[in-house]
Amino acid sequence: MKQLQHAIELGATMYIPATHEQLWEVTEGIKFPILKSIAVCLEDAVLEKDVQTAMVNLKLLLQKRLEQPNLKAPAMFIRPRNIEMAKHIVDWDLNHTYSGMILPKFTLHDLTQWMEVLPANLNLMPTLETKEIFDMGHNIELSKALKYDFHKTLCLRIGGNDLLSCLHLRRPKNSTIYQTPVGILISQLAGLFIPAGFQLSSPVCEHIDRTQLLIDELYQDMNNGIHTKTAIHPSQIPIIHHAFQVNAEDFYEAQQILSQDAKSVFKSHGSMLEPATHRNWAEMILLRYQTFGLSKSHLAHHTEGAIAY
Repeated sequence: MKQLQHAIELGATMYIPATHEQLWEVTEGIKFPILKSIAVCLEDAVLEKDVQTAMVNLKLLLQKRLEQPNLKAPAMFIRPRNIEMAKHIVDWDLNHTYSGMILPKFTLHDLTQWMEVLPANLNLMPTLETKEIFDMGHNIELSKALKYDFHKTLCLRIGGNDLLSCLHLRRPKNSTIYQTPVGILISQLAGLFIPAGFQLSSPVCEHIDRTQLLIDELYQDMNNGIHTKTAIHPSQIPIIHHAFQVNAEDFYEAQQILSQDAKSVFKSHGSMLEPATHRNWAEMILLRYQTFGLSKSHLAHHTEGAIAY
């Protein structure tokens, strides 16, 4: 199945319970063709009484994917309920029929247990969503352990609602998550994990009808260096993907920054560009362009040349 090289390829990762009646149509990309990645959930989205049904559904799905492989289907991840369930799924020996696993309630304390259960070929996405994540000392140690003592990690998912729950809060309907205490934490996590070589996925915006709220939050995500987001509803997928598209001005300047004959400092569109410090930004712009393309609302032809400073 599809293996991703960079978290940005996830786009909007939509969660679907393993009890969903259209599990095959959704995971194959038949129902929502623009979907780039999907998480089949056996944790929060499944009631305790339905766990056995969910497990049967998942095994049947994986067996059908084995019989009918489709390399064009969205990248599919499984979110097990716990380590024991993950081991049970791994023991089915159908691990090549899905892209990876999302590891719930992940902390430094259970890293070794996860390591012992999971095969190295899966894309792994640990989820940061427990009270330990408010402890930066824990997070510093976790960053080191993930880098040197764990399988390759595609990205770290931030569980916004669980983190808010630790504070006995729910996200307000008129505020982005960055206007809550978890917003400060997200910036701290970005500052710790991204320079260490990890990518982050930003939390879901559960207020489905608040389109502008989602858009505002997406731009705050990107201002924190985060370029993939959880979706809770199909209507959010095109909004998220459009936000990650690149405007023509940024694309043009990224090309200039990465040009082999770029000057050390130059002016473009009223801004000073410095390849030595802007290279990482420019590379991310090109990754976004390769994955999501140019924003149609910014396709005006840019003819202004870069001016040497």
